[in-house]
Amino acid sequence: MNTTELLSSIDSEIANLQQARALLAGQDGYRSTGPRSPADRKPAKKRHTMSAEGRARIAAAQRARWAKSRKAIKVAASGSSAAPTAKKSTAAASPARKAAKRTMSAGARAKIAAAQKARWARVRKTAKKVVSAKSAAGKKKTTSGPVAAATPVAAGS
Repeated sequence: MNTTELLSSIDSEIANLQQARALLAGQDGYRSTGPRSPADRKPAKKRHTMSAEGRARIAAAQRARWAKSRKAIKVAASGSSAAPTAKKSTAAASPARKAAKRTMSAGARAKIAAAQKARWARVRKTAKKVVSAKSAAGKKKTTSGPVAAATPVAAGS
């Protein structure tokens, strides 16, 4: 290989590399995904800064909300019925307000207690029948089994 052929092959290689670089850089009708130069980039958006007065107003409003909730808790703890009324749109209601929202009347509580006592009476009655049937059959009284485990009275007798 003589010098002329060597130089022509190097020149063709350089031309291929320059063409590949132009494609990667976004020249010749092709666009790359990112901006090509700092001048092409969009300027960064200026962030809004809050004034000191605005921050002070927000802080004062938050302190007022906390004071109102603390006052409601103290009033609820003291048992007074003169609880301050809060807006329904507030996201964080005071704990005293939440507790008052979920109370059950005394009559409803009495009905539930009576129904529960009746259920336990039925369970005890069936447990006694099972125990008396076992003893009548000549078997030893045991406190194991599903009915005895479910009833506290059967385990104690």
